[in-house]
Amino acid sequence: MNDFSNDFFDEKKIKKAVRRGKLKTIITVIIISIVVFVVLNIANSAISAHYSQKAFKQWDAYVRLSTPNGYISETVDSKAILGGVSNYEISKDFKIKSVVIERKQYSFGLISSVLTSRGSGGKIGITGEEWQFGYKENGWREMMFFHPNVSYKKYKDDEELIERMQGDKIYEVALSFNQPYKPSELFIQLPEMTWFWVDTYSSEQLNEFQQEAKENDWSSTFIREKEALGFSINAPYISIHDLEGDYEQFLELLQMSISSNHQNAFNKMKDIKLEDVEILGAVVYGTKDELEEILENPYVKASSLGGVIENY
Repeated sequence: MNDFSNDFFDEKKIKKAVRRGKLKTIITVIIISIVVFVVLNIANSAISAHYSQKAFKQWDAYVRLSTPNGYISETVDSKAILGGVSNYEISKDFKIKSVVIERKQYSFGLISSVLTSRGSGGKIGITGEEWQFGYKENGWREMMFFHPNVSYKKYKDDEELIERMQGDKIYEVALSFNQPYKPSELFIQLPEMTWFWVDTYSSEQLNEFQQEAKENDWSSTFIREKEALGFSINAPYISIHDLEGDYEQFLELLQMSISSNHQNAFNKMKDIKLEDVEILGAVVYGTKDELEEILENPYVKASSLGGVIENY
């Protein structure tokens, strides 16, 4: 009985047992912490990857719609907790080669990061004596469009500017038509187009454009490049049937885009068949001599020079 009591209350054994218990507790806590850390990191990576891919599709749709022949060519993600920031490059497909025109960023995830934006590019004509167009980060002009159902005080005409250009370069020019055209009508008149400007505007928007054109100075009343929605032509435009796939993709991009304005445009366009779509303008690429013939056509109401690349 005494031996049992002495062994039970042995101080050394008690301390040893306590130390062993603490060690087991510490090991258990470490193992649980590592498991929790790994699980949370895997979950965070999975959630971030999901929202990163979703955001990429939304922003790429926005770029393809609002930048003629543009697309996101590269993204680099910086992941945080349940989200992150993506730095991306916008490139423009000139058909003979692609050129990076801008670098921007967007946030994604359940917890959106705060983005700080600093100005880039620039604008001219703020006095009202010259057109108030803007520049892209790479120095190219932002193209200007003029709706054929709006009466403007003045229309942009860059034909003389292009004629003064030197060298055998490829020029990007936005054309605004004198009236809306159906795709079948354009096939007869201008097969050299690379991008169509589609009439996605509501009657309220048209009234707003007309009011601005009436009340404001001519130098600021036009539709900016990012406000002109359209779609690229991925193959030579031979007939209206060649555009069916491009138009279907256009509708999908409208529905997918991050912009609420694009969602509104989708609601307007979703029940309109390709043959009933109204084309308001186009973007063409060509040398000075090739563009000269196009710009002299009577259906071209306005022309606006965009990018310029070397012809190689």
